[in-house]
Amino acid sequence: MKQLHFKLFLTTALLIGVVFAGLAQSYSSTKTLNKSTAVPNDVSINLSNHSGDIKINTTNDNSVSIKTEINVTARSEEDAKKLIKAIENFEFELNGNVMDIDTRFYKSMNSVNGRTTVTLENGDKIKIKEFEIKHEVNIPKSAELNLKNKYSSVILGELETGANLNLYSSKLRAEGFQASLVLETKYSKLQVEKLEDATFRFYDSDIVFKTAGKLDINSKYSKFEGNKTGDLKINSYDDKILINEFGNLKMEAKYSDLVSEAVLDNIDLNLYDCNLKINSAKTATYNGKYSDLKLGNVKNLTIPSSYDNDIYLNKTVNINITESKYSKYIIAANSKLEINSYDDDIIIDELNSDFEGISFDGKYGKLKIDAGSVPYKVDVQMKYGKVNLPESVPITKHIEKSSELEMLGGSNGGTIKIRGYDNTVTVE
Repeated sequence: MKQLHFKLFLTTALLIGVVFAGLAQSYSSTKTLNKSTAVPNDVSINLSNHSGDIKINTTNDNSVSIKTEINVTARSEEDAKKLIKAIENFEFELNGNVMDIDTRFYKSMNSVNGRTTVTLENGDKIKIKEFEIKHEVNIPKSAELNLKNKYSSVILGELETGANLNLYSSKLRAEGFQASLVLETKYSKLQVEKLEDATFRFYDSDIVFKTAGKLDINSKYSKFEGNKTGDLKINSYDDKILINEFGNLKMEAKYSDLVSEAVLDNIDLNLYDCNLKINSAKTATYNGKYSDLKLGNVKNLTIPSSYDNDIYLNKTVNINITESKYSKYIIAANSKLEINSYDDDIIIDELNSDFEGISFDGKYGKLKIDAGSVPYKVDVQMKYGKVNLPESVPITKHIEKSSELEMLGGSNGGTIKIRGYDNTVTVE
């Protein structure tokens, strides 16, 4: 019985050894492929790349060429040869002025425990341990490029004409684009030296660039870092935007941050739970909720609707707020303010020397003004309210009856006009 057990054990051990020896077998191969063709001056290149890193050089030649380097370790020589043959057959065709290149060579790829099963385009299944594919493409600078790229890195030279890039789980490093660009990305990282006018459609992607023309950005969960652009048009959700200088700004956003030192002519904002900081603007329009705005110097500010915002302003001239609730306004200096208010807190640190007046119509609000030496008049009609004025302001009318307060004071300067219900107004 002991001898039988020993024979069974020995047989099992030998079988296991054969199996593992079979699994350990592998075949490695390398190969370099080259394809090229002459193309017309106005060639449009449709390039689709999947899984292999690609470098795209731009030249002055009217030709397109591609060099592909393959390194593969497969289960067998046959599988390695099948893989190389499939890669050799990728699409590389010129029809008129349209060049089509598609480097994909397989239908599907699945990896388990470090071993990969690849189903090729012809249906064959092969097993590989590891492989690496690199492409280097030369195209004319004047070519129009339409690139689709997945799961790989792209290095791109400078293009003179328009381009359309669609990137998925990719890394892009580009010298620049001298004409318009459409850039659509998901789960990607991008670094670009220079852009002209561009349209961005981003999802969970990051870009760093130096300069750009006008940008039209539609984005979610992404980050933008740049030095200088033209006008910005932004539709944003949970993004971070850090651009030092840009032209005019039109922005609709939720849960996003924008920080800039820009000095602007015009801002148009529609925000929800955002943080925004700029240097200054000549004209600004804001609608929003739950946001924190630091707008710097603003000559003319219009707010049709504000709800639970914190707004910080430096020197301002004219502010018109049609409807505001539960908001805070910290204003360094002002010439003219009109506001319809509900439970707001407004602080004006200084009145400009050309002070025209303040019209405050509100409920349950607080208004504090440091007038300094600037002359002003007061006109108050309010119920259940309180007004605190310096003793130096001459009062010409003061009536308190049945919780109604009427007050006129001062002799010259702009008028501080107070209307409403249960407000607290302090002028120092």
